[in-house]
Amino acid sequence: MLQDFREGMKGIAFFIVILIIVPFAFVGIDSIFSNSPASDTELEVDGHNISRLVVDRALAIHKQRLLQQLGDIDPALLDDTVLRGPVRERLVREKAAELAAIETGMGVSPATIASLLQTVDAYQTDGRFDRDKYEFTIRQMGYTPREHHNYMSNGLLLSQFASGVVDTAFVTEADLELAARIFEQRRDYHYLTLPIAPLMAEINIDEADAKAYYEEHKEEFRTEERIEIDYIQLSVSDLLDQVEVDAAMVRERFETRQQAAQAAVRRRVAHILIEPAEDGSHAAKLEAIQTKLASGSDFATLAREYSDDLGSAEQGGDLGFVELDAFPAEFVTAVRGLSRGEISKPVATDSGIHLIRLTELEAGERLVFEDEKPALETELKYQLAAELLPEKIEQLRELSYNAESLAEPAATMGLDVASTEPFSRNGGSGLATYPAVVNAAFAEDVLSNGYSSDIIELGDAGVVVLKVRQHYPAGYQPFEEVVADITTLLKQDSAKQALTARAGALQAQIAEGKSVEALAEEESLAWQVSLDTSRFDNRVDGVIRDYAFGLPANSTLPVVGGLDLVNGDYVIVSLTAIQPGELSNISEPRRDNLAQSASRTLAQLEYQGYESLILAGVTVEMDK
Repeated sequence: MLQDFREGMKGIAFFIVILIIVPFAFVGIDSIFSNSPASDTELEVDGHNISRLVVDRALAIHKQRLLQQLGDIDPALLDDTVLRGPVRERLVREKAAELAAIETGMGVSPATIASLLQTVDAYQTDGRFDRDKYEFTIRQMGYTPREHHNYMSNGLLLSQFASGVVDTAFVTEADLELAARIFEQRRDYHYLTLPIAPLMAEINIDEADAKAYYEEHKEEFRTEERIEIDYIQLSVSDLLDQVEVDAAMVRERFETRQQAAQAAVRRRVAHILIEPAEDGSHAAKLEAIQTKLASGSDFATLAREYSDDLGSAEQGGDLGFVELDAFPAEFVTAVRGLSRGEISKPVATDSGIHLIRLTELEAGERLVFEDEKPALETELKYQLAAELLPEKIEQLRELSYNAESLAEPAATMGLDVASTEPFSRNGGSGLATYPAVVNAAFAEDVLSNGYSSDIIELGDAGVVVLKVRQHYPAGYQPFEEVVADITTLLKQDSAKQALTARAGALQAQIAEGKSVEALAEEESLAWQVSLDTSRFDNRVDGVIRDYAFGLPANSTLPVVGGLDLVNGDYVIVSLTAIQPGELSNISEPRRDNLAQSASRTLAQLEYQGYESLILAGVTVEMDK
C-alpha cells in the first residue's frame, strides 16, 4: 500500500499542501476550540455525520483555491452563502465514496501516513520530522493529531478508491479510430486581414461628439474614493543592529545543539503486516512466518510473500529511515527495544499485527563549532530582536500618538517613513493589500481627523503605524483628462462598423467562388495560406488556427467565416480542405499518447457515472 501511494497517488501532495496553506482565520478560532454550534451536525450521509466545523474547513479551503486562481479578486466578493451549497454537495459525494471504499475493504495503513508526514517540509526541522512543529502547525488549522490523521486517511482512501476505478479504464480500437479522425485531422485554409488602422486614420471626431459621449456615459468615468498614506513599519529585522550576541551565548547554544545532535538516532525499519481475519486464520499465517524466520528465512523475502502492506511488501517490507513519533505508540515501543538486525515479537496496532525488523541504526552526527557559528549567531540575533520587539512597539505607539507627522517618531527610532500609491476601500498594492491597513486608513479618526493610527499587526511583517497623506474624494474624471481616450474609442467604433460592412461584402464574394488570393490582390490586402495544418500546429497563428478548426466540417467547401483580432483588425478565413486523421498513419508513440488521453477521458466519465450510482443509493439529510 505504501508504494502505491508513493508512486501512484500523487494527489496526496495536494491534500497536504491545501491543509498547510489554509489560514485558521477563515474558520475562526472560537469555533475550532469550543463546543459551539460550529461542531453540530450539518450533513448526514447514511447515518454518518459531517459536522458544521468540517463544512467550515472545506469552505475555507475552497475560498483559498478561488483566491489563488482568480488573483486580485476582492475576498469580500466570495459570499459564503453562495459557496456553501457546492461545498456541501462535494462533501456528500466524498463521504458516499468513502463509505463505498470502506465497504469494499479498502483502508490506509498508519505506516503509510507516518511515512508521508515525514516528507512534508512544513513539519521538518533541519531536514527531519519535528513532532512539535507538526502539532503546532495542525493545531493552527484547528486539528488535533487524531483529527488530522483521519483527514489524511480519508484523503488517501478517496484517492485509492478513485484510482481503483480510473486505472481499470481502457479504449477499444473503434474509440482510437474515432479519436484519431478528430484529433489527427488536418485542414487547409486561406485567410486575409482587413486592418483597422487605415480606417481610423481617415475618421475625424468632433469635440462636441466626444463631449456628448462623456455626458451620456459619465458613470464610466466615475472615480473611487482613494487615499495615500505615510507609514512607519517595524519588524524584527529592523532591530538586528540594536542587539548584540556575545561569544558565551553562541557557545552555550552550540553545546545544546550538539547534545541534541548526538542524542539523535536514525532508525531504518522493515515490517510484515498481517491484517486480522474474522475467522482467525491470520494466527496460523503469523505462526508460519515466525517459524520460517526462526529457521533462518530471509525477512525481505517473507515480507514480499506475506505482508498485507502491499506497497512496502514490494520493497521487502522496508519503510526507510523513520521518525518514530509519526507511528502508533505500540509500534514505537517495539522499535525502541530492538537491536540492529533484531526482529520484534508480534505488535498489534489499529492497522493489524506487525513483525518489525530494525535494519539500520545510525548515531547522530558530531557538529563543528566553526561551521555552526554563523548560523547560531544569526539565530540568536533574531531571538534577541524578537524579545526586544514588544518594547519597541510600545515606544512607537507612544511617539506616534498625537504626532503632527511621522517624521519625528521615525527619526527618534532610527526608522524610515514610507508612502503608498493611492488606494481605495478595496485595497491596493504593497501595504494596501493588508485588510487591517485599509480599514485603519479609512477609519474616521485617521481619515477625517488626521490622527495617527494605532499599531497595526502584520504577522511576520511586523507592525505598522500610519497617517493619511492625501485624500481623493469620489467623483468624476474631468473631460479634459479623458477626451483623448473617448476620441480613440469613437474612432474605433466608427471604423469597426465600416470594417464589418466591408468584411461582409468580401466574405460573400469568397462564398460565391472567388479565391482569397484573387480578392486580396484586387483589394490590396495581405493574405496567407496554411496547408496540411494539424489541430495543434504551433508554427501558425494559434488564434486563426483554432478558429479554422472551429468551422463546421460541411460537405460543401469552402466554408467562410471571420473573426476580430485583439488589435481591432478583422480576419476572413476560408476553409478549403479537410483530411480526417487515420489511425494507421500515426506513429506508435503518438498512438500510445492518444490511447492514454482517450483512456483518461473515458475513465473520468466512468468514475462520474459510478459516483452518481453511489449517490443514488445513499440517504442524505441536510441541516437547513
